[in-house]
Amino acid sequence: MFSSLAHLLRTTPHRGRLGLALGSGVLAFVLGFVAFAPATMELMIRQGGYYYVAAVFAGFCFYAGRILRARGDSLRAWLRAPGWVGFALLTAVGFVLWSDPFKHKVLFDEYVLQGTAFQMHAVKEYGTLVRAYEIAGSWVPIDSFADKRPYFFTFLVSLVHDFTGYRLINIFLVNAALTPIFLALAYWLARTVTGRGPALLAVALMASLPLLGQNATGAGMELHNLTMIALVAALAVLYLRAPDDDRLVALVLGTVLLSQSRYESVIFVLPTVLVVLLGWVRAGRVLLPWPVLVAPLLLVPYAWHNRVLSATPLHWQLQAGQTSRFSVDYLANNLAGAWAFFFSFKGKLANSWYLSGLGLIGTAWGMGRAWSWSRSTARPALPPQVVALLAFAAGIVANLTLLMFYYWSRLDDVIASRFALPVCLLLALLAAVFVEEARVRGRSVLRWAVVGTVGWLLIGALPAMAHRFYTEENIVMQEVEWEHAVLATRPGPLLFITNKSTIPYLLWRIPAVLNTVGRQRGAQIKYHLGEGTFREVIVAQGLRPTSAQGEMGIDPDDLLPPGFHLEMIAEKRFGGRWARLSRVIAIDTASSAPAGEPAPAAAAPKLSLVSPAPVP
Repeated sequence: MFSSLAHLLRTTPHRGRLGLALGSGVLAFVLGFVAFAPATMELMIRQGGYYYVAAVFAGFCFYAGRILRARGDSLRAWLRAPGWVGFALLTAVGFVLWSDPFKHKVLFDEYVLQGTAFQMHAVKEYGTLVRAYEIAGSWVPIDSFADKRPYFFTFLVSLVHDFTGYRLINIFLVNAALTPIFLALAYWLARTVTGRGPALLAVALMASLPLLGQNATGAGMELHNLTMIALVAALAVLYLRAPDDDRLVALVLGTVLLSQSRYESVIFVLPTVLVVLLGWVRAGRVLLPWPVLVAPLLLVPYAWHNRVLSATPLHWQLQAGQTSRFSVDYLANNLAGAWAFFFSFKGKLANSWYLSGLGLIGTAWGMGRAWSWSRSTARPALPPQVVALLAFAAGIVANLTLLMFYYWSRLDDVIASRFALPVCLLLALLAAVFVEEARVRGRSVLRWAVVGTVGWLLIGALPAMAHRFYTEENIVMQEVEWEHAVLATRPGPLLFITNKSTIPYLLWRIPAVLNTVGRQRGAQIKYHLGEGTFREVIVAQGLRPTSAQGEMGIDPDDLLPPGFHLEMIAEKRFGGRWARLSRVIAIDTASSAPAGEPAPAAAAPKLSLVSPAPVP
């Protein structure tokens, strides 16, 4: 391969283009890592990020459309008569979307994504909404911050807002629409290397994975990232089968979009580069259309974003005692968590030990086949689909390896389990390959694999989905929803002083500030109450034990200055935590604490929780 590639590079008539490609890479490095300070990078991302991702997405759609038109006859024929394969895929989609309720699953990450999508929709700026008010009947964003998350997913949600109007449900609709796309891609990828039966088995293994249902019915970006991995892998297969300019550009632009789907997904740039070079060798010529020449420059915004994140430790969200995001010190703990997730039989995680076991057998089978192939004296050339899938399998393994050094990647943590989705896809494909090729006494093991899948569904998947451990035990989400339900019954307009995050309430178009801000703005809040800007000001506070006898008091972090006079309107217990909502009845600015200085913890009033006020 290397000698063929070297010969192509020496003899190609496009040496000028090769020089431009090299220059593009050097310029991209300078722009991404040398030329600008992090503050300048952040400004450029905020002001230009929307237009950058919109341009790349438009280019990708253009070239993807050309590929679809070239394959239109076969695609239309399948759509007209999908047969039992189409029925099986629709059944799998319905099962996944039924398996878990449509709710926010990871707080407050998913609300941040929705706040970013709102900002991209409303003002075409990359930022997350943190302050907004109703002015002359319009909901006007006042302030935002540059989030650490890549923004291709939020851009897609903002497009839905553009065409249908802003609605909180739109982000769930995007994930619901991605579900059939992903399962169809999983089937197609498996079908390129196996028969129909094993390919449908791969779909069943993914559909019966509780983790997939959690993310398909949530508001996160994990399903989108998984779909992009499968899509780019499919484009790599198409390119290697018949290398041409259109397929190459679609592959490269798809990879750029994939790098904007999750932080670590930029890893898949390396498998794509390998596939591109192998395509040159297969075609016998160097393919360098102009979008590929500028592709390194299209990765510069990712480099900017990563540098801004690296320069902003506040975004790292490290735990006590941790000083870096990546460290060898995290490896042992993360490996233990990965083993616990993939092979847990307790039914309290969104895993599938059956998928993990069958995939592990498939991995061992594939490694054995690879060893036999490498030892053979007359090695047959690998089919293009196998080469492409091997390249992306290596990318998925590299992705998981990187995560094992990350401070928050213990996969048996219900919040971090979502990072396992790409590996689960790889395990499903390996299981399909094993089932396709393995024989017991000359008979396929597909029948036994199907029986095992049904058994897993009955004794493992369905009970776990019925318990909905993560969704039902998401105490913070329950508290946020309860607060919203109470606020919805109050006569507006109102201002909400929250002890969590302003973003959910702003998305519900409820003006909100953090309590750390509210206690410094007593005079301003009093003025607006007097002027009728707000009819009410509601305060959220947490309660905690203040004595060995179990007496309860307001959490010191939630205290307001003594000048704020409150009247309780509702209390409710969530697990071991009590939440209280109170109404501001008066503000004595003369007796308020100095700006930014909360009242001392000893001043926390002792409360009786025997008979809390009724809750709507």
